[in-house]
Amino acid sequence: MKNYEKKSFIQIFLSFFVSVSIFVILLGYLYFEQQKVFVIQKNAMNMHQYILKLKQSNFTYIQKNYSYEFINDGQVKQQLPLKVGKYYVKVFSKRMMVKVDASIIDNELKDIRIFTIMLQIFLVIFFAIISYFLARKSLKPMSDTISHMDRFTKDLIHDLNTPISSILINTNMLKKDASENSLKKINRIENSAKNISSLYANLEILLDEKHIEKSDFDLSNAVSNSIDTYKSMYSNIDFEYTSNNIQVNSNENAVKRIIDNIISNACKYSKDDAKIQISYIDNTLTIKDNGKGIKYPKKIFERAYKEDDNGHGIGMHIVYRLCSLLHIDINIESKQNEGTTIKLTF
Repeated sequence: MKNYEKKSFIQIFLSFFVSVSIFVILLGYLYFEQQKVFVIQKNAMNMHQYILKLKQSNFTYIQKNYSYEFINDGQVKQQLPLKVGKYYVKVFSKRMMVKVDASIIDNELKDIRIFTIMLQIFLVIFFAIISYFLARKSLKPMSDTISHMDRFTKDLIHDLNTPISSILINTNMLKKDASENSLKKINRIENSAKNISSLYANLEILLDEKHIEKSDFDLSNAVSNSIDTYKSMYSNIDFEYTSNNIQVNSNENAVKRIIDNIISNACKYSKDDAKIQISYIDNTLTIKDNGKGIKYPKKIFERAYKEDDNGHGIGMHIVYRLCSLLHIDINIESKQNEGTTIKLTF
């Protein structure tokens, strides 16, 4: 189950489960209160019968846990027995008050309370299972549609790769016999094809993010390969990087996409005398440029956010998603007209 499917499942499950649980708890409370009144009413009747038997026996009748006493106030004070200390008491007419050992009623109420709680637990578990299956069933049409779209997108992306490769091969062949004027046009075609190829690689890694696995690899090779790619596209930019044997544990293809997208952004938004400095110190890869800078750095990772028409608006969003997936800490600092610094901590 993908992340967005998990989120949807949890939302649907909780909406069913929480609603039903609140209803079950409320119903249990009302049931207990009703039974409590019934128990006290029943004991009030028992008290009344005790009074009758007392009168019939000329006050010689004895009943376990029951007692009586005469009081000065002969007014009936309440309809139901009231708990006072260790007894439930009820005042009857003719200045007589009957007392019942509180443990009798309390034990009966305790049994009802335990039964109610056990019933609530059973119902909550039962409805949790029902909510689970309802959430799964509700998600199925969406999952089927998304799976169909994923397959279609993968096929489409795969088919895009062939013409892109063909364009790049043919531009290389055309360069051999091209004039200086034609060479500029061919380079523009080649750069556009490489941009499409980069977009293709981004989409491919996004569709396969569920199967991303980690392994040890040389990070310096990934950085060097990315620099070589963008050097050919942006010959006016000065790249500074000292290549070392840097071993990290992550997903090589995903890290390449992260580095490519960051360097691509640095190149696209470069100024005259552009310089990109790349270094690796204390498990942190730093990519610094002296370009135009970013007006709203916090928004740069949002999907489709771009500050001009040079980009597609998904590159840095993909960087953020892949970093989250690989547990790579990413930090960005930028000032307009001064440049941007991005740090990746592995």
